[in-house]
Amino acid sequence: MILHHLPIPTSHNIITMTSCSFLSYFLCGFLFIITVITSHVNADVTPQDFHYFCDSNNDRGNYVTNDLYNRNLNYALNIITLQASNKGFSATSSGENKNKANAIAQCRGDVTPTECRKCLIETKANLTRVCPNRKEAIGWYENEKCMLRYSDRTISGLNEIGPAYFVWNMHDAPNAEQFNGVVKNLLDGLRGTAASQNSYQKYAASTAKGPDGQVVYGLAQCTPDLSGAQCDKCLVESIAELPRCCNNRIGARIIRPSCYVRYETDFPFFGPPPARAP
Repeated sequence: MILHHLPIPTSHNIITMTSCSFLSYFLCGFLFIITVITSHVNADVTPQDFHYFCDSNNDRGNYVTNDLYNRNLNYALNIITLQASNKGFSATSSGENKNKANAIAQCRGDVTPTECRKCLIETKANLTRVCPNRKEAIGWYENEKCMLRYSDRTISGLNEIGPAYFVWNMHDAPNAEQFNGVVKNLLDGLRGTAASQNSYQKYAASTAKGPDGQVVYGLAQCTPDLSGAQCDKCLVESIAELPRCCNNRIGARIIRPSCYVRYETDFPFFGPPPARAP
C-alpha cells in the first residue's frame, strides 16, 4: 500500500495527517506537508516508507559531530539495533549527565528478527541523516515495521503521545454506524490484550467480521517499557481519536511514540508472531 502524502499514483487512496496537541488539524496538516517534503528531499527512501520528526522546535539542541554525546549515541543505537532484533524491543542509554544518550527501538509484533534488524539499520541510517546533529529524533519505517527514537532526556517509561501522525483510507464503509461499532469492539479487545502482555511484547492482532461479511484486521501495540496502565491509557486515547480523524473509513491508523493502533479491511497487514529469543 502506498501512502498518499504527495500527488503520487496510489493503489490504495490514502490521506495522511499529523496530530499536534495544541494546534488545529489544518495547521497540523500544513506542518506535516513540510515534514514530508523534507523527508522526500533528504532521505534515500520514499515518504510512504519513512516518517520522522526531528525535534522541530530544537528544544533539546544539537550535538557536535564526534563529540562525546555523538559517540554515546552511536554506541546506544548499535546496542539496541542488535537487542531489539532478537527481542522485538530494546531501551538503553550510554554516558552520563548532559552527554547521556537514551534510545528506544521496537519492531511490530509480527516482524521476524531478520526483518527487524534490517528495518532498524535502515531507520538508523536515515534518521541520523535527515536529522543531522539533533539530540532528539524519532522515525518509523516500512509501514511501521519498526520504530527508533533517541534523546538526551529520559524517554523510557514515559507515555508519550506526540509527535504523531494519522493515516486513513479515502473510502467510507457502506454501513458506517455498524462498521464503526465492529472496529471499536475489535480495537478495545486488542487494547486489553496488548496492555496485559509481558515486558518484551505489548502487542495484539486479530480479526472481526464486518457488517457486509468483510474481514476487519486490527492491531494494537505499545512500547513494553510502559506499565499496563500506561499502555492502556495510550491506546484508549488513540482509539478515541479515530472517530475525529478517520470516522467511517474502511482503514486507518494512529501512530504515536508510545503506542500504535491500526485497522484495515482491504488486506491482512500483519502476519503470525515470530519466535523470539527468551
